[in-house]
Amino acid sequence: MNTGSKNTGLSRKERDKLRNKEAILKAAVHLFAQKGFVETKLEDVAALAEFGKGTLYNYFKNKDDLLLSAFDYAVGNVLDFLYDQLASVSDPLDRIRLIANSQFNYYHNNTDFMNVIMTNQQVLMNHARSRQVFDRFQDLKKLVVIEMQAAIDAGHLRQGNAQHYASYLSGMIHAQVRSLNAGDMKMDEMYADDIMDIFLNGAKS
Repeated sequence: MNTGSKNTGLSRKERDKLRNKEAILKAAVHLFAQKGFVETKLEDVAALAEFGKGTLYNYFKNKDDLLLSAFDYAVGNVLDFLYDQLASVSDPLDRIRLIANSQFNYYHNNTDFMNVIMTNQQVLMNHARSRQVFDRFQDLKKLVVIEMQAAIDAGHLRQGNAQHYASYLSGMIHAQVRSLNAGDMKMDEMYADDIMDIFLNGAKS
């Protein structure tokens, strides 16, 4: 859902709609992070995005829909960035490192979103549209599994289950995110390279 070069083939009206939707999502994530999901009102989001409240209903059914769309938007941005970056990287281990670094870079550059996703998981899990959002997370996991299998096939990682390896790495990344959210770590103490070095020390062939 980026408004970058991949949307240049769209009409001006379609590009404007995407930009409007993106502005609303960014405003919503900021307010959810600052005020909390429950305390944030749709009119607050509309005001920050500089739209009338009625405009929000052209894009989202309600506040829950807005929250889930924000999750979907963020994961989509990470995937878009990864696909672009991976096109110029061939070494399997470098590709895995790029995926890990990209997730950390997104959290570093989007602290509001990180706070929202860590504090609103229950809303995400209980919503009727949650399957759609979890499918987006699965797309990211599948990408890691593919790269793990490529590294195993190339002899860079010892023989093992690529899905398990992907789960181990994902667990290490998100453990740091949870520590950050709990106040046990600071943002400048989070380094993907440290995690990758520890992971590879155990998984290298």
